[in-house]
Amino acid sequence: MISDKKFLLIDDSSTAISIMRSILNTSGVSNEKIDSTMDSLKAIRLLTQHKYDIVLCDYNMGHHIDGGLIFDEVKQRKLLANDGVFICVTGDNTRQVVTHFIELEPDDYLIKPFSTAVFIERIKSVLKRKSALYSLLLAVDNKEYDIAIEHCIQFHALYPQYRAYIDRIHGDCLLRANRHNEAKLFYAEACKNYEHIWPQIGLGQALQGLGELKSAEATFQNILAKHPKQPLARKYLASCMMTTNRIPEALAQFELLHQVNSANPLRELIIANLYATLQCHKEAAICYQRFTNKVIGTSRFSYGVNVNTSVSLMLASIYADERKVAEELLNEASHSLHDQHSHKELDQANYEREISTMISLAILACIHGEIEDCFTIVSKINLDERPSNDFYTVLNVARIYGFCGMPMQYEHTMQIAKKLCAASDDDVLVQSQIKLLEACHTEVNTRLKTGGELVERAFCMRENNKAKDAIKDAYRAFHMVPYHYKLCFLILELTALATPSFLKPAEVKCVITSCHWVIIHDTRPSKEDMKRADDLYTVALTRIRMQK
Repeated sequence: MISDKKFLLIDDSSTAISIMRSILNTSGVSNEKIDSTMDSLKAIRLLTQHKYDIVLCDYNMGHHIDGGLIFDEVKQRKLLANDGVFICVTGDNTRQVVTHFIELEPDDYLIKPFSTAVFIERIKSVLKRKSALYSLLLAVDNKEYDIAIEHCIQFHALYPQYRAYIDRIHGDCLLRANRHNEAKLFYAEACKNYEHIWPQIGLGQALQGLGELKSAEATFQNILAKHPKQPLARKYLASCMMTTNRIPEALAQFELLHQVNSANPLRELIIANLYATLQCHKEAAICYQRFTNKVIGTSRFSYGVNVNTSVSLMLASIYADERKVAEELLNEASHSLHDQHSHKELDQANYEREISTMISLAILACIHGEIEDCFTIVSKINLDERPSNDFYTVLNVARIYGFCGMPMQYEHTMQIAKKLCAASDDDVLVQSQIKLLEACHTEVNTRLKTGGELVERAFCMRENNKAKDAIKDAYRAFHMVPYHYKLCFLILELTALATPSFLKPAEVKCVITSCHWVIIHDTRPSKEDMKRADDLYTVALTRIRMQK
């Protein structure tokens, strides 16, 4: 049965590969039918270039791309046929590895050492099951869930030996088809028939889908009371908390889950999104970086996420209470940007890298008050002419439009980002992305509102002859609403009267140069206003030179 199958053996131990190859040889599989590698990246290349029937992959590969990520790559890029078999092999049966297997759901997993009989029997068993249920698995893979449900009903009677496996697929398809009432009844019955956790988790998901969140949470809490390390129950409990906007509680649950199993990169990304949602941008930067380090070299890698390390550090600098801390964060962001920009990639990947870097440089320029540079960079970005399929890249484009006070472009780009976040294959990751979108929208609106209030207060102070207070508010407002030409005029006027003592001369020069640029490039000021702006700019520059 297995002699005509094509095998790929992936293990960082040459001894382990030799043992598996020898077992297969004695079972009638020739060496011509067996490929092997000790390198994770080569494994992915082989899977891309060749058609394999059976993959036996070590979990701990001694590389940042472990067996779990190789399996994820197989699923993401459909590198195995529907009747193909992926079996994880490991000598590590710790709780962390076992819980990761629960989340991964490979076709099977083997604990080293194993006997020849067990090794061959497990391969044959999985092959037989996948062959029998091929049409069902094909329908699931094609997201034809209603067809898959019909197959489940048919196969339930035909293959009694696979009933538990078929029922798990049946329930999952009901959930994915949004047939939550049917799923609730199905899982309630399955809870009576099986002494497993999966029907209870499915019931909780069905209740969550129906909006019965208290009952769903109670279901997941009951599971965790008996099985505190159960990853899926905690994941969906956190999902319920996100649904009710209890973001700190959801984050705490994911952090607990991360302690049990830190290998899952998607959880790292979810945690980063939730930190960013709470405006804990420094913590978000750390998690975005950890995610990137784990998935580089796989299809999960995203230049948008990669650059979010820098963007998050820049955002953290805005909210820093101390000037020294803000400067340190900006320096760290600049170094991170330099590192990201030093790699060369293929054309499309290079485009994603370039646009992500441009966004970071634009935000950095905006924070420094270098509005001309910011505008020059932003004007080169056009997602309609050359779109990006990266959610995080598009969200950051929207962010910079918000920073620059460009509302039409901002709203249009936010709509693109909403469509992209729905394309993710993980429902809970989608939830975290939606929360990130909402938080970004709130953050931009708050920034614009606060900037507008500071502008009004600055004008009020000037009218009441409180120039020192007015100039402080005006400069603070400039970093929030830099394209407000009336504010720019006020800054030139006040700086011409007295140079701000709370900024270095170089920083003041940067702001007034940007203010002058905004005014002369705006169509609303009259010729007289522009002439007045030129005169004020000249006087302000002279003051700065005298201060030096």
